[in-house]
Amino acid sequence: MSAFGPESWRCESSKRLHPSAQFVHRAAVPRLELFPVRYRNPVTGKWVRARYVATREEIAKANAEWEIIGPPETREVDRHARYFTPFRVKRHAEAMRMFDTPPQLNPHLERPPAIDSVECFLTTLFLRRYVTYCARRQRYAQMQGSARLLSEVDQALTRG
Repeated sequence: MSAFGPESWRCESSKRLHPSAQFVHRAAVPRLELFPVRYRNPVTGKWVRARYVATREEIAKANAEWEIIGPPETREVDRHARYFTPFRVKRHAEAMRMFDTPPQLNPHLERPPAIDSVECFLTTLFLRRYVTYCARRQRYAQMQGSARLLSEVDQALTRG
């Protein structure tokens, strides 16, 4: 055959395969067909050209009434290729995490701040007035929470 015949476009590895398997290895690379589409806006009823291309399944899932408006864009999908990610990818990230110090959970509970007698006095004064205020306004849930906190502060004052 000539240099431009059907044999010229085949790669060398396909010539070594059995004739029934020559086209199978070319199909091993998965291909993705993405279509430009327009769809009917359910609110306005007007046809809208989509700003994206998608597979037929994705289009049918997203839109009730749609129409393909152009030829498909065929892409070969490489499972080993790295695609765009907005995050910085560090090499050996798992290994680097082993040497990081673990985050402290509730560091404020390890050393509770010391409360002196003046702070306790001011807190009890405020809480007593707040309990009265809540009782007058019929805010019983807030009143009970404040009364509970007042008793805890009073106990801390008598202990300290």
